Amino acid sequence: MGRTGQRIRALFLAATVVAGLGSAAPAFASEPDGCAGWQVETLASGLEQVENLEPDGQDGFYLSGDTKVYHVDGSGQVRTVMENLAAPGGLQLHGTNLYILTRQDGKLWRLDTVTGEFTWLADFPGNGLLRLPDGNFLTTWVGTEGGPSRGVSHYNSDTGVVTANWAPVPRGEGLALSSDHRTVYTDDLFTGQVYRIPLDTPDRWSVVTTVPGLLPGLDDLATSGDGDIYVAAHFLGAVHRVDPDSGATCAVTTGLPVGWAGPSSVRIEADGDRFALFVTAFDGTVRRVRPPADVELTPVQRA
Repeated sequence: MGRTGQRIRALFLAATVVAGLGSAAPAFASEPDGCAGWQVETLASGLEQVENLEPDGQDGFYLSGDTKVYHVDGSGQVRTVMENLAAPGGLQLHGTNLYILTRQDGKLWRLDTVTGEFTWLADFPGNGLLRLPDGNFLTTWVGTEGGPSRGVSHYNSDTGVVTANWAPVPRGEGLALSSDHRTVYTDDLFTGQVYRIPLDTPDRWSVVTTVPGLLPGLDDLATSGDGDIYVAAHFLGAVHRVDPDSGATCAVTTGLPVGWAGPSSVRIEADGDRFALFVTAFDGTVRRVRPPADVELTPVQRA
């Protein structure tokens, strides 16, 4: 089944899961402050269905489309970096190396952005991608791939060993590191739940919250320096802000495409002398979501 078929199937399966939860679903926490006044602006459009984005550290981004990897600079100019890839998904940049996960064939690659050298690193089936401070990688099992659950899988970059179900969460989409580098968060397309995974004890994962809505379709997430989590709700066309301590959640914007065309990835990056959210969507766009003046937004510092 292709990527589009898998997502459509996921939509129906997720609706079934949510309907089956009934009164057993976790209650939604109260809404936190600082959720009004965010402004949305389109930076780039006309791209493939954009799955993921990764800041380049110079006010630009790398983006993964259906078959391509793009680069968008700070002025919004787009160029194609690579094409004819097998459904590129998660992206991570470290130095001049861009790590790319191709979902269709389940492989992890390294692109030297200076020389253009493209190197296969491992068979690593998954969707989201996170490079940990120790240089190892994590990826997620969405639940539409077939076969037994892989939870969150771990790749040891020194030994080349891949450990499936390193963290046995039911499913996962995006991955984000906490500000203290002790925890990883992932989200569930099917149930709207956000999971907390301690890096020292990944088998002891827990539920942070459930994002409101019959079928939010959580697709990716990012963490801020003050500990908040920002979650792209694909089917609702919204980005939600989550307090991981209380579980309180709110939509900072609902002015994004809904359904299939909805938001697929969210990151925090510099916006002049402040920071903003940058959001990709399956309508082929990159948008900037600026916080109100009284909301201080900073990214998590990664090693």
